[in-house]
Amino acid sequence: MGPYGEYITHDSHHKERKDVLSGLYIDESFKAADPRSMSRLSTRISNKLINTLLIDEQYTIEDIARLLEIEYSAALRKGVLNRSEENVIVLLINLEKRKDATPYVDHIDNDVLYWEGQLKNRFVEKNMNSGEYEIFVFIRHTLSERSYKYYGRALPIASIYNPPGTPCKTKFSLYEYAQTVAFRDAFSGIDIFDPNITNEEAQPTTRIASVEQRKVQQQYRRQSLQLWNNRCAVLGIEQPKILIASHIKPWRVSNSFERIDAKNSLILSPVYDKLFDLGMITFNSSNGNIKLSTQLSANDFDRLGIDDTKKLISVPSGTERYLEYHDTYVFDFAPCIETELKSLIS
Repeated sequence: MGPYGEYITHDSHHKERKDVLSGLYIDESFKAADPRSMSRLSTRISNKLINTLLIDEQYTIEDIARLLEIEYSAALRKGVLNRSEENVIVLLINLEKRKDATPYVDHIDNDVLYWEGQLKNRFVEKNMNSGEYEIFVFIRHTLSERSYKYYGRALPIASIYNPPGTPCKTKFSLYEYAQTVAFRDAFSGIDIFDPNITNEEAQPTTRIASVEQRKVQQQYRRQSLQLWNNRCAVLGIEQPKILIASHIKPWRVSNSFERIDAKNSLILSPVYDKLFDLGMITFNSSNGNIKLSTQLSANDFDRLGIDDTKKLISVPSGTERYLEYHDTYVFDFAPCIETELKSLIS
């Protein structure tokens, strides 16, 4: 064991270590990117894609290969496409997998994509946080579809880095898709090019929507407090004025029903709420036992007064599926903005 962690050697060319501070595996076979070479990446292809592709439109592999200016054969049976010396990464995602395919588990909720990366190459993981690359996302929902739906560009927001042989997991924000959907919903039924419609009529009714949202949030909080008997679901503190009604499955990725379903809630004290929201703790869906993330050290959890003996006072019927979701898609994901590149390359 060295000063920075334990080295694990797979073969003479592949060595990784587990960083004792972050708990992340660092692949020592990666070579550090030269900032000078990164700055020389061309933006020609990415600008071409930005100006050509339309969100929600369908594109075949032939279309995508032609836009990338690569051979069609080079794009077949690939999940990641890129061009040498170009700042473009294309993700081709099949939500339905072939029986003989590597069992990656990809998932999309509203404008958040959960993506499992490559087993070995990891070009995306090594470069997604550099700020140099544009990431374009195409998704095919079933194998019977010939074309892929374009979801726009994506930004990494959180990740779990695993040792080679186990796919890394990354959450991406489909920010362009979200903006397109929001605009479409806001102006649904309004012809914004109709000269007879005034500016006031063309604007979304944001004030009314805000009032309605506050009413819904207040109702959600009341019902959640009632479900959890007006006390913290872990500590049992009966002080509603300091307790927070926290969504188990995050608001952003929940559908309309899930956003107001009291069973999609935990009543928590501020510290537990923050840790749960960040995926630093979660709770077993069957017995309520707490799970502690590797993002924080045992010493940090001790200082916060949290240990693995803590558990939910109960697991009300109907909350199980939400807790399972949190355990799978929120727990232990480290925010990419705080993930240093040395965790991916060295």
